[in-house]
This record gives sequence, C-alpha cells and structure tokens, in this order.
Amino acid sequence: MKTDNTIHLISRIHEKANAFLVEQLRGQGMNDLAPSHGDILAALFKRDEVTMTEIATLIHRDRSTVTQLVRKLERKGYIFSRENAADRRSSVVCLTEKGRSLEPFFKQVSEDLYAMAYFGMTVEEISRFQQLVRKIYHNME
Repeated sequence: MKTDNTIHLISRIHEKANAFLVEQLRGQGMNDLAPSHGDILAALFKRDEVTMTEIATLIHRDRSTVTQLVRKLERKGYIFSRENAADRRSSVVCLTEKGRSLEPFFKQVSEDLYAMAYFGMTVEEISRFQQLVRKIYHNME
C-alpha cells in the first residue's frame, strides 16, 4: 500500500484541537487546567462518582497517568477522592462544586470545537468520517 500523510494530518489536527482548547481555557482565566484534564472531567460530568480504574478504561489511559491527572485536579479543587465503600482497595473520584461548575463551559467549548472541525461537511460525510476514524483506531489496537 502506498503511504501518504494521513497519520501526520491526524496528529496535526490533534495539536490544533489542543491549541484551541488551551486558548479557550486561558480566555476564561482557567490557567490551571490543561486539555488532558478534560477527559477526566467529562467522565465525571456523566457520572457522579467513578473509580480510578473506570476512569482509565473510559479515557483509554493507563492507571498511573490517570492517578497523576486526578491528583492535579484534586490539588486545584476540581475533584476529590474518597475510599470506595464497595472495595476498600480502590478509591472513588467525584466532582467538587468548583468542578461541576465547569460543565456548561466544557459543553460549549466541545460544541465549538466540533463545529469548527466539521464546518462545510454534510451529515453523511461526518458519519462516514467517524466510521472510518473508528476503523483506523481499532486497526491500531
């Protein structure tokens, strides 16, 4: 198969998306957050409490990375963790009020990012693109 620059373009899209997210965060004075925190916060917006293992599975990151990100978010007051009553060997992560207050902003920024990315594309093109990206992702596993 002939090679092209598709993987490079995907990487560049990721970089541009991260730059957009950083710009939006800074514009709101959220200098203490990074795009990498967004996955954890998004998981917690969907559920009230999540174990570290569940977060790692949901965001496709290893547990040690999740632990570091969670600790940073805890120090900044966006989340807290407590012992898991169902399994004392693990902890449960929850949003604080400060963390919960970010949900509308994150939702809006996400919508803006996708609107920019999909600009000029039809619903069918978007759907086909999503199918193909998922297929590439699974091929890489």
